[in-house]
Amino acid sequence: IWGIALVEELQGKFAEALAKYNQVLEIQVKALGHDHVDVAATYNNMGIVHKALGDYIKALECYQKSLEIKLKVLGHDHVDVAKSIWGIALVERAQGKFAE
Repeated sequence: IWGIALVEELQGKFAEALAKYNQVLEIQVKALGHDHVDVAATYNNMGIVHKALGDYIKALECYQKSLEIKLKVLGHDHVDVAKSIWGIALVERAQGKFAE
């Protein structure tokens, strides 16, 4: 399902992609628990889709959840932590929050 969601995201079918990412997230949390890097990656992808849809509040929520998991599991110095921070920065830039 994750692969289909990614393809739909790349095709600009954001609503369809988001629905599939939600399915993936539900399966991942049940199988892996909330604090897993795969769950964090799915939240990150959901943030990308929400941003593309212009839903900056939900995008930030997803990026924050992704960041929290990555910090807990991977630590502050991991490159994947930077990816979540970058996503947050892109959303804030889209909102005109340049000083934050």
